[in-house]
Amino acid sequence: MLALLTALSAGCASQPPRQAGSTDAVSSEASGYAIREEANLDSRLQADFDRAVEHLRAGEHTQGIALLTAITAHPKGQHNTAPYINLAIAYQRIDQLEQAEKALQQALEINPDHPAANNEYGMVLRRSGRFDAARATYERVLDKYPDYLPARKNLGILCDLFLGDLDCALEHYRIYSEAVPEDAVVTLWIADLQNRRGMQ
Repeated sequence: MLALLTALSAGCASQPPRQAGSTDAVSSEASGYAIREEANLDSRLQADFDRAVEHLRAGEHTQGIALLTAITAHPKGQHNTAPYINLAIAYQRIDQLEQAEKALQQALEINPDHPAANNEYGMVLRRSGRFDAARATYERVLDKYPDYLPARKNLGILCDLFLGDLDCALEHYRIYSEAVPEDAVVTLWIADLQNRRGMQ
């Protein structure tokens, strides 16, 4: 199933370089948009879904949200997680966290173990200040999908900047970095964390 999440990108917030001991807030960009999943959409709904994704990629959130909302209201679209996940990502981009959370709750009702839905839900929880709940969400995803790297990176960010658990952050950054060694930013975060731990 994970292979079918083709265009759900990392969903990881990015952050600027930090000074030792810094707690600057990460930027809160949500992930990219899903193109296809195990979608059982008829051709018309699939066409609407594809148009919605194009609107969202172009930053036309109102149009994209309208199409996705119509899909989720349709009997043939109500049991597909992809429209709800994309709705949640779109709502995050325009800082409507309550609406994003509702969309993700719908997706998780359909599939409680969906890794991308849980990853996005963790981001919404983090952005609304529910850090312990966000951690539990990421950990639940990783228990079931230990190789799901977006959640791995986001858990590291959460532990690093919001929970102050440097051991947790270093553990998850390292696992992520081993899988994605070309991510130079995370390599810098690891070095920064090692320096901060040495100062304690």
